Amino acid sequence: MTKGRGRGNTLVRALAVLAALLAAWGVSRAVSAANRPPLPPPSRVLPTQDEQTAFEHGLAPEVLRQFLADGLSEGTAQDGTKITLTLIPHLQKAIFELYRRYDPPYGVFAAMEPKTGRVLALVGYRKGGETDPSLPLKAIYPAASLIKVVTAAAALEKGAISPEKEISYRGGIYRITRKGLHTHGGRGIPTMTLEEAIAKSANSVFGKVGVKYVGSETLGEFMEKFGFGQRIPFGLPVEVSNGLVPSDEYHLARTAAGFGEVYVSPLHMAMIMSAIGSSGEMPRPILIESVEDQDGEPLYEAVPSKWRDTVSPETADALLKMMVKTIEMGTSRRAFGTPDSTPLLRDMEVAGKTGSLSGWSPKMRFEWFAGVAPVGDAKIAVAALVVNDNHGKIKGSYVGKEAFCSYFGYPESRPPAYAKARGKKKGRAEARKRGAKKVGAVRKGSKKRSPEVKRAPVSPRSSGPLLIPRWLSYRCPRPGDPSRG
Repeated sequence: MTKGRGRGNTLVRALAVLAALLAAWGVSRAVSAANRPPLPPPSRVLPTQDEQTAFEHGLAPEVLRQFLADGLSEGTAQDGTKITLTLIPHLQKAIFELYRRYDPPYGVFAAMEPKTGRVLALVGYRKGGETDPSLPLKAIYPAASLIKVVTAAAALEKGAISPEKEISYRGGIYRITRKGLHTHGGRGIPTMTLEEAIAKSANSVFGKVGVKYVGSETLGEFMEKFGFGQRIPFGLPVEVSNGLVPSDEYHLARTAAGFGEVYVSPLHMAMIMSAIGSSGEMPRPILIESVEDQDGEPLYEAVPSKWRDTVSPETADALLKMMVKTIEMGTSRRAFGTPDSTPLLRDMEVAGKTGSLSGWSPKMRFEWFAGVAPVGDAKIAVAALVVNDNHGKIKGSYVGKEAFCSYFGYPESRPPAYAKARGKKKGRAEARKRGAKKVGAVRKGSKKRSPEVKRAPVSPRSSGPLLIPRWLSYRCPRPGDPSRG
């Protein structure tokens, strides 16, 4: 009796501790949510800009906006002026139609040619099929884990770390703790290379990199190098991307990993990928290819030029190789598939980085993908964003993959069935297909299965991790935390 009573008391104490932890988490979540500014729905007006250098040739913003809305690469203004844009109409149309097919609350996309800065597509989508060309030019979207690319660039450029460097961490790869920032390697302490960390978007590792190998001043310096806080010269006004880099150790770690107050426009994110894809040189973005008067006389012709230097060619090359792992074994693996299932990957290497963040008000989930292809001779850089509600069907990685396929002439594909959308029953069925039950298992009292009888082979699409009890695997999300992106 005493032994049973002791077990009962232990259970009661454990439940009390659990209740206290849940209460504390609820309070911290409420405080954190109250301290973070709400994200208002984007307006339908173009960003404002002081200087109007984009319209030196008499072009009004409304004319270019209409061209973008119609997905046209050339047209004629009311005064007879002929305008040719850098857009690829079939790519512009393919991405818009993809967003319309799955109809998220917002879909935003930008693509450009890394070596010249020519903008190949600018897509803004609002639920219900409305086109909004202003969306790719707004810097109201949290960068989330995309900022890890800048953190890694700063660490590599300083020479403080290499892609193969083993970094110890605690508490899992998605959680940042103050204690974990000072974890030392040792027996039983997990480690991960920087290359692995960017592929799996390991928050705990990047938080430590930001504090130990980069620092607040250097991170701010490299954000500026990549164009944060700088006005972008373009054919239409673009909002300035901004980021707050705190000096406090813990909050610096969160910012370096993607939890901070960093906002970026999709056009700017495509420029960042272009810089990494072209040896560290960020091109000046070009939208207007040429302008002719009504008699066919040339008034303007675009000349590609460099906007700014970001990192050395060696660092850019290292970043590309690291981001290839995102496609091969990291956070974009499910969306891109394998070379056997994705013809694109048989012919070229693709580099990318994902980012995801949720917990804003109104509650939305920002699903990013940014990348370049092919590695070694980048022809296109993309930044794809899907702003999802609770019924999200696609993510940025899928949009990025479809953009590459459309640009290079590969067939369309279907998005992967994400675990969140399958539900408990379907999830359990998938687990059984994946082999959660051993082949040939024998129930008590049943006949043993003949060794010649085999199950049908399981499709590679259904492969995945074994399900574990929810109470063992669940981690309470924090407001504004990037998850696995």
